[in-house]
Amino acid sequence: MHAITKILFLCICSLTSVKSQEVTCIRPQDRLLSRWEASWRDETKKLGDTVRYTCISGYRRKDGVTRATCTRDGWEPNPLCEEIKCRRQQFNNADITGKIQAEYRYNDRVQYNCRRGYEGSFTLTCREDGWHRSNECTEIPPCGIPPALEDGDTKTAIKEHYSHNETIEYMCQSHYIMEGEPYKTCLYGEWTGHMRCLRPCIVNEDEMRQHNITLKSSGTKYLVHDEIIEFRCTRGLSTGTVAMRQRCNSGVLVLPTCRE
Repeated sequence: MHAITKILFLCICSLTSVKSQEVTCIRPQDRLLSRWEASWRDETKKLGDTVRYTCISGYRRKDGVTRATCTRDGWEPNPLCEEIKCRRQQFNNADITGKIQAEYRYNDRVQYNCRRGYEGSFTLTCREDGWHRSNECTEIPPCGIPPALEDGDTKTAIKEHYSHNETIEYMCQSHYIMEGEPYKTCLYGEWTGHMRCLRPCIVNEDEMRQHNITLKSSGTKYLVHDEIIEFRCTRGLSTGTVAMRQRCNSGVLVLPTCRE
């Protein structure tokens, strides 16, 4: 009977002891805090009390809370402040120009250049609420099938669509001379660049016979543009109206005439 009484007495004392241990939280000494609610009159708070706080630049309140709560384990959240970081962003139409990192810190700026088919560049700045973007990539309209070249063709198979700044190379048929650069470039949805194929001249035997002339020296009867050829009379003398030396001008060759 005496043993039972002793056990009951010890249990009552233990419960009384726990009840008397009140949970309190003191003002935190955290260098990452920039403001701790100014309305405090007491340096301690009781279990469940909350306090509004803010963090220094480059840090934010953990888990998005606005107030710290006094718990049996101290102030929650723990830690009160966490460093602001932004994860690297990837885009289908732009690439980072500088050092590539997995994460960036508060106020870090990341420069992007827009890819082919797009115009411009932009900057991302890491802020408390995430990335802030300065600009957008502007899509540049593509070009369709490139224009045909008279007496010529493209060096490669043509496509239905070409990106901005994409080029295609042309060539002329055999014995034709190209005037201008051999490239056309897609710019803002339009093809730019001008060239033409200058035709060769063909020396016709029947026409020479009608003019009483022949080639002064044996040679080809095909002349490329700007090539010079010289004739001589087969009978009689030159009328002097047209010189005996002529230049091929894109398929046109003026023949001199000889008469007795």
